[in-house]
Amino acid sequence: MTPVSEAAKDGLMKKCILAVCLGLAGFWGVQAEDSPVANPEKTDEKSGVTLPSGELLSDHVAEAEFTGIIHRKCRFLTSLCPDKCDHAKDFAAFRIIKYLDYRKPGKYGDEKQEQLMIDVNPAHKPILQGADILKKVAALKPGDKVVLHWSHYYMHRDSSSFPERPVISMEPAAPSSGKTEG
Repeated sequence: MTPVSEAAKDGLMKKCILAVCLGLAGFWGVQAEDSPVANPEKTDEKSGVTLPSGELLSDHVAEAEFTGIIHRKCRFLTSLCPDKCDHAKDFAAFRIIKYLDYRKPGKYGDEKQEQLMIDVNPAHKPILQGADILKKVAALKPGDKVVLHWSHYYMHRDSSSFPERPVISMEPAAPSSGKTEG
C-alpha cells in the first residue's frame, strides 16, 4: 500500500464533491422540466384563459344550479379580528347537478363535489377569480343553471405552497330534460 499525501486526499475529495453536486444539479434540472410547476404560463385550450402556475391536482366540469350568495362571518381567529382581518367573505353557492368531465391525475386532488362555493369579494387579496367570472356571478339569479369549469391546483410561490381552486369558465347551461346525477 502506497502512502497518499494529505494534499492528494483533499484534491480527490473536492473532485468527488464537485461530481456529486453537478449530478444533483442535472437531476433537479430534469425534474423541473417535467414538472407542471416549471411551466408557469398555460392556457386552457377551449376558452383561451391563462391558467395559474401550479401542479394540477384535479379538474372539474359540471352543470350546476346557482343557489345564492352566502355571507360567512369572521371566525375571530387572529388578533386583527374582527375589524382589520378581512376574514368575512361573500360566497356564490352552487349545487352540482351533474358532472360533464372530471380528471384527477394525482393522488391528492379533490373528489367529485356536491356543491361549490366561490369567493366573490374582489377586494380580498389575493383575488382568486377573474373579473369576467365575478361579473357573470353578479348577473345570476337563484335557480339559474350554468356549466362551471374549475380546477384544484397546488401552488408554489416564493417559499410557500398552498391549494387554490379557481373557476376557469362559467357559461349558461343548455336547457336539460331535468335529470340529475351526483
